[in-house]
Amino acid sequence: MPGIVCKMQIAKDDNKQKRTKAYDEDLISQLPYGIPVDILSKLPIDEAARTSILSRKWRHLWTFFSGTLEFDGSLIMKDMKKDIKKASGRQLQMAMEIMYDAERQTYTNWINELLASLKCSTLQGLKFWFNVGSRCDIDKWVDFAIQKKVQKLELYFGHSFEYVLPLHLFKHASFNSLCVLRLKSITVTKEMLEYFMCCCPLLEIMSLVNSVVPKTMEISGSSLNLKCLELVRCLELKNLEIFADNLVSFKYYGPRLDTEFKSVPSLVEATFGGSYAEFITESFLSQIKVLKLDITQNVPELIYWFTQLPEFKNLNHLELVACVDDDNVTINAFALLLKASPSLKRFTLKMLNTNRIFRTELKFSRQCKYSLKELELVGFCGATSEVELLMYVLENAVELKKITIDTRLPTKPKLRRQGEHPNTWDHEKHRKRAWELQDKIPTGIEFVCL
Repeated sequence: MPGIVCKMQIAKDDNKQKRTKAYDEDLISQLPYGIPVDILSKLPIDEAARTSILSRKWRHLWTFFSGTLEFDGSLIMKDMKKDIKKASGRQLQMAMEIMYDAERQTYTNWINELLASLKCSTLQGLKFWFNVGSRCDIDKWVDFAIQKKVQKLELYFGHSFEYVLPLHLFKHASFNSLCVLRLKSITVTKEMLEYFMCCCPLLEIMSLVNSVVPKTMEISGSSLNLKCLELVRCLELKNLEIFADNLVSFKYYGPRLDTEFKSVPSLVEATFGGSYAEFITESFLSQIKVLKLDITQNVPELIYWFTQLPEFKNLNHLELVACVDDDNVTINAFALLLKASPSLKRFTLKMLNTNRIFRTELKFSRQCKYSLKELELVGFCGATSEVELLMYVLENAVELKKITIDTRLPTKPKLRRQGEHPNTWDHEKHRKRAWELQDKIPTGIEFVCL
């Protein structure tokens, strides 16, 4: 009897599992077609493809994926790249590079198979961001982006790989869906730029980094809707003309160039790096609310240019990326910028290459009071210049409400303190130095230490 009861219980459990499975499958099959596809499109493509095992109905649903595809190299490729850098001996490096090339080809083949499997009519985004090594099927990938009417397109095939964006592919079919374009180390011809300005009415963000561009760029168009323009280290650029009524944010890193901002009534955020000093004469600066300056390439005439600064009447947030070094360029720049910003509410200083040797205290001229309400020091390590700068703000910013000291590793590893390896950054030691300053902070001012 016990054996019979046991068999009956097992049979009962099996039937229950079958009924549950059938019920679950039935629930899945009852979902409207658009809902599962919408759910899958919010997942990474590899996770979306795994759902093919859920039920018969879901087996091919992933092929209608319409979200964002991101191809930035396989995990194996990334690990192998690190190992190649660590390898000792040229022969070993060459052998590992051959293996890396084989893995890269496998990854490229997988991309082609995946793209060929997709049946969607549109895609939200498409990103190729890895070193391809050879031309392979790049034109086919770009054509795929156009055919699928992607809204966000990001392309980078390696800094040493020369790729000219093919105008004929874009002219072959309408590409009026494009909203975001990010290109790195890609050649953009004058004709290609004109196409984006005239034939992409939804384009709001355009970022060109380390790219070959025309010597003269004209950012204008009757249907131009551009809101954000980024030009970073496009060294061929000599002349820039902008007529963009909807432009809100402008970023430029690079050498000096002739500029003409004909119409930028909506521009409120600007970021400059490199030899950007000529921009201080631009009339649009009076309307800027957020200004970010990278002066890590401290040039001798920097302080002179800063003495010529116009008044930033509407500036609310100023961010300065700098090297707090022995020549005090950064400290003087800091004081001049504060003086030129009577309405400033928030100031962020990101410090790189700070000399941790305690020097003689710096003396500032106490000329005016600031309306600053929030101060943020990033990359703090307790150097004398940093402490003196903090004391200067406490004495002159009469409306100060919050101080944030971030002692974590600065954001640009390539520019970190000379000879310092990331593992030698003593976060806890710097944090302790920061906490020692708390006694100097008046009550009523919020103090945050990270």
